[in-house]
Amino acid sequence: MPDRPLNLLLQAPVFRGAHPDDLRELAVLSTPLSLRRGEALFHAGDEVRSLYLVVRGSVRVYRVGRGGTRELTLHVEGPRQLVSGVTAFQEQAAPERLVTYPAHAEVLQTPTELLSLPAQAVREAAYHTPALAQAVIAYFARRQAELLERMESLVFSELGERLAAYLLEHAAAPWPLPTNSELAALLGTVPELVSRKLGEFYRLGVIRLERRVVQVVDRPALTELAGQAAARR
Repeated sequence: MPDRPLNLLLQAPVFRGAHPDDLRELAVLSTPLSLRRGEALFHAGDEVRSLYLVVRGSVRVYRVGRGGTRELTLHVEGPRQLVSGVTAFQEQAAPERLVTYPAHAEVLQTPTELLSLPAQAVREAAYHTPALAQAVIAYFARRQAELLERMESLVFSELGERLAAYLLEHAAAPWPLPTNSELAALLGTVPELVSRKLGEFYRLGVIRLERRVVQVVDRPALTELAGQAAARR
């Protein structure tokens, strides 16, 4: 019996409340993956054949704008989170067409470990197990609310507010900052503006930045800069 995959599934919020017996077959069918930073998990337009549970590391799900010059990060999935799981259930709503991923997904950390789960097996388990179905629905509802909150932040707050809120979210200790391109994709802007705003925060003395390692040194001032964006988090 694959005890580790089963334990990982039981710890995932998407399956919270499910009985171990409901997940044993999925554990048997699961396949471990290990990817490096920058590797693609899937591309927009690929057929949905698998769902991916993050075990370690993180995966960015993003869309590319017209012309391919701009990216928008929809969400970043970390340990115990499902990557684009809701897409796998669209087959039931539109069985006459091929179900494809609506966005791209790439690995942000090395190594990133995942469990690959057959999409059809996950659907069958959820459709025929009430406790599992309830857990899956509740999880997708939470993820939808988080996505709407993110879209609201991108539309209604300034870049300085969004960047300050992001820095506050990671302010517990010094940490390696993503590249300006990655930050721009996360914050819905372009790298040049991210670089300019980081420099502004540095000159104001609210952060210390050395070789891409950032430390928040004036949390009250950064909180004031975050304004409404921080309040929504």
